[in-house]
Amino acid sequence: MRSILRLIRTTALITTLSIAGVSQVAAQAVETDTLNISIGPDLPFLVHIVAKEKGFFAEAGFKNVEFKTFASGNLAGEALLADQIQLWTPGNLPPVSMAHNGVPVVVLGTNAVSHGLEKIVVRADAGVDNPEDLYKTKLGLLVSSTSGALLTNLAKHYGLDATKIQTVNLAPPEAMAAMANNEIQGIIFWEPFPYRAVKEQAAKIVHTGTKSFFAKNNGEDVPVSNNRTVWVASQDWVKANPNAANALVKSLLKAQAYVVDPAHKDEVLKIYSEVQKQPIEMNQALLDNYIFNPKVDQAYVDDMAAIADYLQATNRIQGEKKDILTYTYTEPMKAFDPALVQIEGQWQP
Repeated sequence: MRSILRLIRTTALITTLSIAGVSQVAAQAVETDTLNISIGPDLPFLVHIVAKEKGFFAEAGFKNVEFKTFASGNLAGEALLADQIQLWTPGNLPPVSMAHNGVPVVVLGTNAVSHGLEKIVVRADAGVDNPEDLYKTKLGLLVSSTSGALLTNLAKHYGLDATKIQTVNLAPPEAMAAMANNEIQGIIFWEPFPYRAVKEQAAKIVHTGTKSFFAKNNGEDVPVSNNRTVWVASQDWVKANPNAANALVKSLLKAQAYVVDPAHKDEVLKIYSEVQKQPIEMNQALLDNYIFNPKVDQAYVDDMAAIADYLQATNRIQGEKKDILTYTYTEPMKAFDPALVQIEGQWQP
């Protein structure tokens, strides 16, 4: 009799545990198995491509993953809000601007820190040797991007009047063509466009976001960039798909960890270059421009706050600035690795 009772209790316990296990799995199942992700031609998207090619997205439950490209960051941002894409990875200026102006976006983490990524590149015959020589040029850039912030910071550092430096609002391909035709004399863009300008047009780099190559202070460290690419989602999508949002962040973090492992360097560069149909030697030369570090820490807060300060100073934030952390969501990252969250975000779905 005792044996029968013990068997009944054991069976009941196993059944209870099984039901609990099923419930837990069901609770964590992604609400959608489809992801649309915007990508561009530059190496920050190494993480996204590796996540797909190595099966990290599939392991998380995303059976259908499609990459989409857009002519501009503004179009990608609009697509995010229209739920045409679920992940946008721009430089930090556009989402900071959107968040501070009431657009419902949320930052899920940093994709890559890239302070040295953007570069001022000029024609060899432009006569630009020192900062004040920039007054003689027309520079192509996307004014609404982090490149505009870099130019403003550079002008402030060297005591230049930024309003007297002529700029032309151009996308990278058009700017490259315009510089080749001497319609403009320089560009301020992120890689791989500076690399191509040097290789294809014999142009020269006079400054990066972290270092000067002007004659007066050649080789000096001059930090004038707060650029980092960040993972951005719409607040509505995260609220409607909390498990999918968690799974998305987990997949990206796994890919980041894979990418930064030196043992995988050759493999990930080969994967990326083949998918993007780019020369692997170019990507080998440019990889060191990126620090794939997702942490939400004081450096994250400082970079984001500096961008917000720039936007307010240029009248592109209406009303008061927000606390950066009010549109930063750290719970998915914390669940993956608590050490990655040194300062907790305040946004909640």
